[in-house]
Amino acid sequence: MRLTIKNIGVIKKADINLSGLTVIAGENDSGKSTVGKLMFAIIKAISKYKSELEESKENNIKQAVEKIYFSIRRELFSSNEDSKELFHPHYFIAEIDSLGIKAIDSRIDYLKENGVYNDKEKKLFADLEGIINQNYDKNSVIKRAFEKVTYSEFKGEITSKKTQQSSVTISEEDYTILTVEYDKNTLSEFNLRDEFYFNDSVIIETPMILNLSESIRNSKSLFTPQDKQTRLHSLDRANVAFHTKDLETKLRDSAYEENLFFNPEDNDLYGKITGIINGKIKFVKERNEFVYFKNKESHSITNVASGIKSFGILQMLLSVDFLDERTLIVLDEPEVHLHPNWQLKYAEIITLLVKKDFNVLVTTHSPYMIEALEKYSEQYEVGANFYLAEDGVIKSENNNNTLIKTFKKLSEPFAVFRDLKAKKL
Repeated sequence: MRLTIKNIGVIKKADINLSGLTVIAGENDSGKSTVGKLMFAIIKAISKYKSELEESKENNIKQAVEKIYFSIRRELFSSNEDSKELFHPHYFIAEIDSLGIKAIDSRIDYLKENGVYNDKEKKLFADLEGIINQNYDKNSVIKRAFEKVTYSEFKGEITSKKTQQSSVTISEEDYTILTVEYDKNTLSEFNLRDEFYFNDSVIIETPMILNLSESIRNSKSLFTPQDKQTRLHSLDRANVAFHTKDLETKLRDSAYEENLFFNPEDNDLYGKITGIINGKIKFVKERNEFVYFKNKESHSITNVASGIKSFGILQMLLSVDFLDERTLIVLDEPEVHLHPNWQLKYAEIITLLVKKDFNVLVTTHSPYMIEALEKYSEQYEVGANFYLAEDGVIKSENNNNTLIKTFKKLSEPFAVFRDLKAKKL
């Protein structure tokens, strides 16, 4: 799958092959993380459009039913108490879910029998019937979902401030699957022409998500559709990016690993991680926290080293089967919380994930991580593509040339040390 980007964030131009192992190296603020968040937004919008459609339709039905209820209650309920339950939104919506239009017809007949069906009621029921029968355009629903996710991820500043036109294209060979275009920060086109390979994505950027789990759970992501009442109740809650809430929710499901139809202990990667950290991490519902189990001891996650947490996150995702070949796994600078020796071990785990046909996107500025990924991809014979993000451009001539340029770029601090040493001498 080929991803082409023009004028998104600080990226002027990017041409990236997203399959197997994809590694983007570069300094801070070079656009590395933008690639992962953009792909996450696209994948989530496409995979969630059905739930987005259902939630939108349910909300519209609820509003229409409430209008009917409040319109007729004064005239009807005072003389007929039994009709209150018949038209109460809770029961009315439940019957619409099970009976469809028949739930409307029976109530119209009831109103006619009681002489409460005038022009106002006719219009209200016609509006409700129109909502139920409405055929929603799939592309427009996905576009709306994409706008919500990108707002959550980029806070409305997804395009470059120095140009008006921005675009994203995803293709396979010469066949275009998706085109996205922006005019300034306004989404002007979202055209999905065929089925999308990835059906889920996960972004892992910090092990501290385990420490902040409760706060993240109580926050809002600016993505989930909310009615007015829900929004009012959440006014004082913090906002977090959707990918953060998505990951925290998945990790909490590690509490249910014993109820799955498979045994995570049978997964060789799960076992390898368990060996590296000498234990396992899982969410314990009774304690409402993540717990590290080592031998017969248990430790609160706040007292556990960040490196162990980094491996533990992958361990938990594997334990509840959230990772597979159609999930794009985005690892944003995984080396930050790892000792150089553990960077190598983490790189091996990444390569073994790819060996199992998973797709992994790694952004990094660590020479240790890059070289380890290069060596392990050769050892395990997995496909790997290396890119350098520099001066707003992300591209690769070929792996060898790109790696030479990458190591040269990332080794610049050592030249500073040599100069300082020379001056001292």
